[in-house]
Amino acid sequence: MRKLLVTALGAATMLIVASAAFAFTSYPNSDHVTCTDTLSIIRLKSLLNTAASCAPQTGAAGAIGDTVNGVGGIITGFDENPTGFDVYIQQSSGGQNSGIDVFTHGTNMRPVYNFQRGDSIRVEFARVAQFAGDTELEAPNNNFSSPNIVLRKIVSGRPLPGFFSGNTTDLNELPTNTTFAPYVSALVRLTGPVRVARVGDSNLFKACLVVRDAAPSDSVFLDFGKLTTIVPPALGTILTQVSGIGNEATRGFRIMPRDAADIIDNVPPGVSDAYSITDTQYRVVFDRDVTVGTATNTANYTLASFGTVNSAVMDGTSAVILNVTTGLLDGSQETIQVNGITGVANNKTMTTPVNSTFLAGLLTTGQMSSPNPDSLAANPCHDKSNYAGALGQFTNGLFGPRSTVTGIVTGVFGNLYYMEDPTPLSPAADHRGITVFAPPVALTLGHQYVIAGASEEFFSENEFASVQYVRDVGTPGVPAPIKMRIALASYDTCDADQNINSARDYLSELVKLQNVKVVQRFIPLPTTGFHVAGPAPLYPDTMFCENINLVLGPNVAASYPAPGTLVDVTGVIHYTTSTSTPSFRVAPRSQADIVIKNPAGVGSQFAGALSFSAFPNPARTVNFQFSLPRATQVDLGVYDIFGRHVATIATGRMEAGIYQKSWSGLNASGKQVRSGMYFYRLHANGEVRTTRTVITD
Repeated sequence: MRKLLVTALGAATMLIVASAAFAFTSYPNSDHVTCTDTLSIIRLKSLLNTAASCAPQTGAAGAIGDTVNGVGGIITGFDENPTGFDVYIQQSSGGQNSGIDVFTHGTNMRPVYNFQRGDSIRVEFARVAQFAGDTELEAPNNNFSSPNIVLRKIVSGRPLPGFFSGNTTDLNELPTNTTFAPYVSALVRLTGPVRVARVGDSNLFKACLVVRDAAPSDSVFLDFGKLTTIVPPALGTILTQVSGIGNEATRGFRIMPRDAADIIDNVPPGVSDAYSITDTQYRVVFDRDVTVGTATNTANYTLASFGTVNSAVMDGTSAVILNVTTGLLDGSQETIQVNGITGVANNKTMTTPVNSTFLAGLLTTGQMSSPNPDSLAANPCHDKSNYAGALGQFTNGLFGPRSTVTGIVTGVFGNLYYMEDPTPLSPAADHRGITVFAPPVALTLGHQYVIAGASEEFFSENEFASVQYVRDVGTPGVPAPIKMRIALASYDTCDADQNINSARDYLSELVKLQNVKVVQRFIPLPTTGFHVAGPAPLYPDTMFCENINLVLGPNVAASYPAPGTLVDVTGVIHYTTSTSTPSFRVAPRSQADIVIKNPAGVGSQFAGALSFSAFPNPARTVNFQFSLPRATQVDLGVYDIFGRHVATIATGRMEAGIYQKSWSGLNASGKQVRSGMYFYRLHANGEVRTTRTVITD
């Protein structure tokens, strides 16, 4: 299991990630005499993918690039918009090839290190890669949920490198623009005046194109969706100056403003977001700093629910918290209308009302994950979240409306968190948890949070993502796991009438399987977890225990208990469609969630109990597992529906222990049997156990 350790190094702070991934070859090879580990950004980008000595290589598409150590620079900006996060650094000298994107995958490193613009940092351990034409430093293990990139803060308060300034010809978006190319990931500035010439189509999501009237064919792409929540200005708006970080994507080059201070325009504020933070409080977020007098004037806000805005209090310089009275139930749609707000930078005031829609109140995890009646009534039946967007169930669905959920963190799997309610609701349909994906700050086990984001169906598991707001509201501790039999924990059905108790009624909740046995359901053993069977003595039901994001260690047999081991397993109920057979699984949170009752083959683990199981069912090849409490004569045979002997699987004297056998469907003459039902009889220790499966073609 990967652990994070923060170590003080004089004035520097370094995040050390203990991981087997440190076995990657260091840049650019093992010869540290002729090829130094430490590179400047300019040298790295100038040599990248060339034939020069010691030149780092990104490798072919999808391949692992060279790892590089000690690349340093000044932080110029952050991408903190969920769900992929970046830190942009630039060499203090500025100039061509002086900036680089440090991609930190699904983990926002800014709060971890308390990073700020102007901090001097070093990327101590990363690999070099290219994404859509942009050179990046990223985690060598390329693991989105648990990246092993290592950063170090050296000193704060350094001056930022200078901007490369140019007009629309210098900074036009065309991918053939050789003037812009060396300033990707560096600070750039577009001199105006320029006019917004295009907004709002499918290629300009949270973006716009601007032109200079003297050269209207030279359009510049302004991307407001990467580093900010600024609403793109309206068509025809005149911008005096635009600053930001240069970027290259599939379409071509673009400028990414970092905040409203990077935009000098003649535009009033816009509303970038709004959501509930308590049952009686709404938070409204503006796309730039606003004046206190206008933002706290309750007359500037109107609620579609006909509720009352009782007071307005600033929350920072670009957001306000409204205390409201409304008769809406939790989960009801609310729309807030805003007007009359003035921007600080240009003193422009909103004269046209702006609406923002969201769900009122704080929803419990059970409420947020409760099934949508319309999807239950569909043909075929789909048990989808009531507040998720379209699609989902067996695909990655769309986001639902902005909403707010509260719950206790019961499981941490890298940047994937499981939350549930302190006291589950009734009926069973509301007895569910939720997963939270890549929030901007790390969540702590046992803490309760209020989180604003949006619900989506991620391959039949309700997930809360696009997180914009997180507030820790206490430490009630992790609720006790629900004791559950495998038959229920693995039962997969879409219950249109909601009167069947199934695993879906406990999805994302913490459960405990007691006195179950580790079995080998498939040959060879899976590498991403292990199967358990129970209850004793027949062990008829099986379920997979999954190693999500490697919290149990690497995907090797040594990370899991051996077949035949009797265990208690605690974990969250997880659903996956990433295999040929979609299924519910239990996901232990660490090795501590696997309690060994008796090691495989030790003492009288199954004393007095002869166990026997056959799986899967149906199958072409059947696997058998049986335990012998003492040495005895064994006879395991196959019989057809008429009781005729078909094949012998095992015979002779065997010592006490756990045994696995398989039958590929061949009879005693070596010929393939017909499809149909077959019976299996184990005779041992003076006892007989029988079971059956269906053999398929």
